[in-house]
Amino acid sequence: MKIKKKGFFTLALALIVGSATMLGLSACGKKTESNTQYAQDFYAMSAISSFNYLQSIDTAQASTMQTQRPVEVQEEDVQSIAGYMGMFKDMLASDTSDYYTNGVVAPDDQYAGQYHFKMSLTVPSLDGNQKSFSMYYNEVYTNTDEEIDDNVLETETNTTLSGIIISGDDIYNVEGMREYEQEGKEIEIAIEFRAFINDTDYILIEHEMEDSEVEYQYTISQNGQREVTEVEFENSRKEKKLELEFVNSSQAGKNKVKYEITQSANNENVFNVRVKNATNGVATGEAFTITVTEKGYVFNYSNGFSETILA
Repeated sequence: MKIKKKGFFTLALALIVGSATMLGLSACGKKTESNTQYAQDFYAMSAISSFNYLQSIDTAQASTMQTQRPVEVQEEDVQSIAGYMGMFKDMLASDTSDYYTNGVVAPDDQYAGQYHFKMSLTVPSLDGNQKSFSMYYNEVYTNTDEEIDDNVLETETNTTLSGIIISGDDIYNVEGMREYEQEGKEIEIAIEFRAFINDTDYILIEHEMEDSEVEYQYTISQNGQREVTEVEFENSRKEKKLELEFVNSSQAGKNKVKYEITQSANNENVFNVRVKNATNGVATGEAFTITVTEKGYVFNYSNGFSETILA
């Protein structure tokens, strides 16, 4: 089955939420196509961003320049912004009509018999090229229930996912789960996707939706450190916007900072950044630009200071 890329694609999954009333089970033990596509879109997006991070962590280097950046912008945030820019760089590139296909593993495939599904992903890069990789996985229904209570249909579905992301000689283990509950018109959905850096370190991507309320966050656990980031990515005809809100131990007791990153309308390699107080959403007055180059990300601040985070 081929899934077309949406014209308005958001990591907060607002588009899918808008059609959430269509989700459900046609009968006990059978899921509808819309419910399946919802989960596949999430897994594909998670695989893309996780793969970008997994491919970059071995070569990422910080700038050796002395920091003279504005006080509103913290060192750990600069490093995190560059990391997330790398994770989402394919989605920030020019649109393509397709970004993944999903189907049953072919009988002559080397992973036939081990995995039931194969997701093939081809995504553009900011340099104009494309890259491809695959995810092999099994998804198993662990619970499917339907019952009628006070003349209201209640549905509950749970699945687990296990598999691998593979690109050339690189192989990463992944796992996931989803929970779907519907009582009348009320819908609750929880989906998560975990990609392992090694036996102990991982990237965890979580999405929860209850009626019109959506939560979406990344957790990166690596080298004993744990960073949680709330992420939204909006791709509309007018602009592409990446919004990050960081929550980590180094910011304890401080106002959390939110960064609104919007792609320039004139140059897709340039991004305008506004700094906001995450508590009340008020802009701090600080703004800067990020330019994507072959070597990394150049941060140009309003006070004239510039620094490069190598990738």
